[in-house]
Amino acid sequence: MKLHKLSAVLTLLMVSGTLAFAQGKTFYVSASTGSARSDGLTAAKPMKDLQKAIDAAVDDDTILVAEGNYLGSLDRGYIESGRFANATHDMGKFISIYGGYSPDFSERDITKYVTKLQPTDQKFTAPLFNLNARRPYGYSGPEGKVVIDGLVFDFGENNIYCVADVKNPVTGTPNEGVLTGRFVEPNASPNCPKVGFANGDEYGLHLDVEGNIRISNCIFVNCRDYGICALMGKGHMEISNNIFISCRYAACQVKGNVRDADIPLVSLDFHHNTVLFTWTRTKAFEDMGQGFRFMNGIRTIDVHNNIFGCNSNCAVERVFYESNKAMESAKISNLYDNYFFANRRDLELAAPGAATISVSAARIEEAEQIGPKYEGNVEMPENEAFINAIDKSYLEGFMTLKIISSQSYNPNSAANQVNRLFGLNQQGSEIVRPSMYCNKYPWEKAKDLFGKVAGYGAQMPQ
Repeated sequence: MKLHKLSAVLTLLMVSGTLAFAQGKTFYVSASTGSARSDGLTAAKPMKDLQKAIDAAVDDDTILVAEGNYLGSLDRGYIESGRFANATHDMGKFISIYGGYSPDFSERDITKYVTKLQPTDQKFTAPLFNLNARRPYGYSGPEGKVVIDGLVFDFGENNIYCVADVKNPVTGTPNEGVLTGRFVEPNASPNCPKVGFANGDEYGLHLDVEGNIRISNCIFVNCRDYGICALMGKGHMEISNNIFISCRYAACQVKGNVRDADIPLVSLDFHHNTVLFTWTRTKAFEDMGQGFRFMNGIRTIDVHNNIFGCNSNCAVERVFYESNKAMESAKISNLYDNYFFANRRDLELAAPGAATISVSAARIEEAEQIGPKYEGNVEMPENEAFINAIDKSYLEGFMTLKIISSQSYNPNSAANQVNRLFGLNQQGSEIVRPSMYCNKYPWEKAKDLFGKVAGYGAQMPQ
């Protein structure tokens, strides 16, 4: 890890291997040493509340955040820069946020000084962190910049799960070592004890942005509705060196959010990420469950040097087509130099006359929708250090996953008696019981996955 000597006037940061000088003001935030009334403009007198620092910041400002758990104003459970789903009127701001600092800001090590967004007993309807960064229509000035670096996004202490019980199949507990039973979907009421506080469909990190965007060195764990879900305007987004583990719906989804004429000005680079255990939308494993999704509205997407493992639907999905043939033919969907292991499918494609087509890593070069770069996608070579870094009980539970489905029909049920009276169809019931579904992953172990495979997946943060 690198040491950062900080001053209130000029902050020197190590960013992706290159030195960059922060522009604007620098705010300091520390949950343990900060004050609610401080202006946070010196390391000696930091703010206590990350939300307060975001509210005080303006374009080009930088926020440095020490270890701790940050829950928003008065511990409401979430952070925001601009209102969710309202970037047209609440455009947010272009700021940079770096977590992982020691309380005195003399050192930065994101695995030692953990900066968390980890709600506990809060009930709220919002992304864990929503960030808008948009310019007014007709703006012609310089591109804005957004950085999110070194944060842990964890819903695991807040989600509703069945209480672990290997003797009760209703709970979806695959073995004694897994922390909880299965995740309880919204509006579901399994007949078993439960633990947790909220289960609505909420994102880990939601972005509605444009310009130069980077999300790096973060952990997205136990997110109940996407790790990252983003709308991208004109500009470039880089998502690099992150760990996504036990997220539901999809680990990462970025859609272009521009008019058709501006699609060539939108690009995305998803690289050196570790993406494990992405779960489907429901316990019946009907849909979703993708590690990465190629979406529309982005001209060039590069997906490379990632590790995709144990994703319950597919590692990578490419099923969406642009609105006309010309735009589709100009689309660049590069997928190269990635490691795959134990995914239900490595690549999922749309196809005429079939629901979808499953493509193994070894045959990605045959997928015409991928390219022009398609080389180097392979099954992950045996790597004991990487496998040992995954929580053993969780991995064993996934590798032995079973789904039991049963149907029943009671002609004398009250519903069927009424249906017969009115000449309606008789009704039965179906029970789907997976041995495991989106169970809580121990967030502390997620950071053990940094730097386990040279050149692939999340490397040791710099």
